[in-house]
Amino acid sequence: ALDQPKPIYDCEEEGRVVVKVYVNRSGKVINAVPGEAIPKGPASTTANSCLLKRAREAAMKTTWQGDANAMDQQMGYIIYNFRKN
Repeated sequence: ALDQPKPIYDCEEEGRVVVKVYVNRSGKVINAVPGEAIPKGPASTTANSCLLKRAREAAMKTTWQGDANAMDQQMGYIIYNFRKN
């Protein structure tokens, strides 16, 4: 990722949120689906709506290295761990 903003953390809960992201060839996130699981990998540990919302907002602001020769849309995952200090 070229820029991966940290999510706003103003929620009462803690947990891991896995976000499935869809990125266009310009490197812009065009859709983000929080609350997912990576196949044969980690899964979200919370369904808290506040955490899911904050993770999605941050994922949508993430930018990736563009590639004019890439497919129209690529899919990947971002993991956010929300913990109180």
